[in-house]
Amino acid sequence: MVVVETKTFRILEDVADLEEKIRKYEGEADQELVINWIYDTLEILRSVGKLLEEIEDRLDLLEEETEEKEF
Repeated sequence: MVVVETKTFRILEDVADLEEKIRKYEGEADQELVINWIYDTLEILRSVGKLLEEIEDRLDLLEEETEEKEF
């Protein structure tokens, strides 16, 4: 579970970094900068999706192990 926690904290750090960038430069943001922020947001969402898949796989394994122990 440590790996999942590490990945979660990395994602949260990425979100905080992006939020800081947006706050810092929002007054001078041009179209290219906004596109970069959108791209960064999509990268974060991709990471979240991969993490959710990993969690789902682990839950499925745990469920299978629990079912095997019941029988």
